[in-house]
Amino acid sequence: MTGRLLPALGLMLVLGACGSPYTGSTVGQQVESWATTSPDPKFATAVSTLRADMRRIANAQSSHEAILRTDCDVLVTDALSANQNLPTPDSQLTNVLSRAYSSAANAGKDCLCAAGGHACAVASPGEASLLRRSAAERSAAERGFIKAEARVDFLAVTSGGGR
Repeated sequence: MTGRLLPALGLMLVLGACGSPYTGSTVGQQVESWATTSPDPKFATAVSTLRADMRRIANAQSSHEAILRTDCDVLVTDALSANQNLPTPDSQLTNVLSRAYSSAANAGKDCLCAAGGHACAVASPGEASLLRRSAAERSAAERGFIKAEARVDFLAVTSGGGR
């Protein structure tokens, strides 16, 4: 039995040394590292960008259809780009952000369809219905961003850091 245990322990030590690609000995420190060193855009920048995209859509709904289509398409693109920074070192944060980014992308897609985008299903609901659904999805995304920021702050504080 000792002959099998020693190689297994050695393998566990090697794998344990690999750990997270983010610096820090706690999940909070690793999340802090992820939030500041993940590929562009950084966490705070990504959330700020998505919030700005969603505000532009809310403000553009009464303006020209082409402007609205562009704003909706930008939201989809930015949400998909932010999603590329997942997973995080914390599974709860990853789940919250994944849902928030998905809600933002869906909001952009529904908005795009309402504005006459070409990549939409033929049998889509009416424009008003799609715009209402897009607004609900943007609200869901915003709630997710708030939860994610709170989770990052909580992990930072519990690890002795802080934002």
